[in-house]
Amino acid sequence: MLGGCPYGSSVPMDTTGKKINSVLLGTWEPKSSSSDKYKITKDNEFTYKIEKTSKDAKEPTFYKGYIVELDGDQFLNLWEENGSSDKTYYLYKVELNGSGSKVTLSSVTENITEKFATGEEMKAFFKKYKGLSFFYEKTQDEYIKD
Repeated sequence: MLGGCPYGSSVPMDTTGKKINSVLLGTWEPKSSSSDKYKITKDNEFTYKIEKTSKDAKEPTFYKGYIVELDGDQFLNLWEENGSSDKTYYLYKVELNGSGSKVTLSSVTENITEKFATGEEMKAFFKKYKGLSFFYEKTQDEYIKD
């Protein structure tokens, strides 16, 4: 879920997102491997808390994120909770299958070099280019709910 090097920004796409979708809560595993697990819980009405556990790591990694909708597409704004006041927001397009048992994440490519001063600027850029194939990394990550 949180692998590779997606586009990172010092500003979030928006200050808050959509209300929590309870279907996303629970434990998820990458379809390609079972070495990592992601436990998603509700942090508040709009923010998810994500705990990543890995067989290779002694301690879990914690993330927070929320989903912003742009013209029918949903984007996860994600950051690592590491105690730092400086956050980098990583962006993923999120697609949930009809039964809620599989989620597909398409990371926004790190090749985007634009820097945004505000979330509004970022949203305008995403709206303009989100439908183009170069906007995302070549591979998608699929996760299956436990």
